[in-house]
Amino acid sequence: MLIYNRKLSKQKPTGIIYTFMDINLDSISLIIRKLQELEQIFQENKALILTENDLKCQLFRLIYDLFPISHETFSPDIKGCAVHSEVKFFDEDDKLTLVPDLIVVNTSNISIYHSTEYEIIKHTPVYNSNPSKNFTIAGGAILIELKFCRDKNGINDTDIFNYQQDVDKMIRLKEIIENKNNGNEKVYGIFVAFNKTNLGENKFQIFKNSNNHNDEIKIFYGTGMVDFANTTKNPFNYIDDQL
Repeated sequence: MLIYNRKLSKQKPTGIIYTFMDINLDSISLIIRKLQELEQIFQENKALILTENDLKCQLFRLIYDLFPISHETFSPDIKGCAVHSEVKFFDEDDKLTLVPDLIVVNTSNISIYHSTEYEIIKHTPVYNSNPSKNFTIAGGAILIELKFCRDKNGINDTDIFNYQQDVDKMIRLKEIIENKNNGNEKVYGIFVAFNKTNLGENKFQIFKNSNNHNDEIKIFYGTGMVDFANTTKNPFNYIDDQL
């Protein structure tokens, strides 16, 4: 019995049209432009992002229409979209421990009925069952990790440590996926940090410079430019005349 790590859909039957979306640096540039747009909106609406989940929802909203919607998946009769949230991936020990915040994938690589891998049984190709998450995503991807610093003191050393862990996770996942498909489809990553203030921006730049050796893992910094020095705790700007 032989096991194949390639997709039967690569053998295109006559009369079936498959729609593919390129996962490449151009796609990364589109997302970066939306991140720049989101930063501008955040600076104009400083209470727009209150939590990290807010950041994820805002970015999902902006990039969703950039990529295929209602396109054929691995099974042509099933339609899907390219942007997804909190999708679990297998680690080196085949455990579902790696979970990017957002991903962008080719819809044609999504399968909800069965695995995209098959084996030959009695001279007949038979698809494997889906794993416990009940769907399979094969091929390349764009991984997006998000962090939001809402502390009025800005980014600190602990934040930087956590940011590095996210970057390292993307690098791990990139190697796992590309090794599995023999490098036929690429994986890219974007690490995104939004800072309510602009304090600690110098720490972030040092972190960014230390991770600029890989062109396929991008680092983005955005700030709301909130200045807590301009606030007052006195309601109605009350001044006690007896002071």
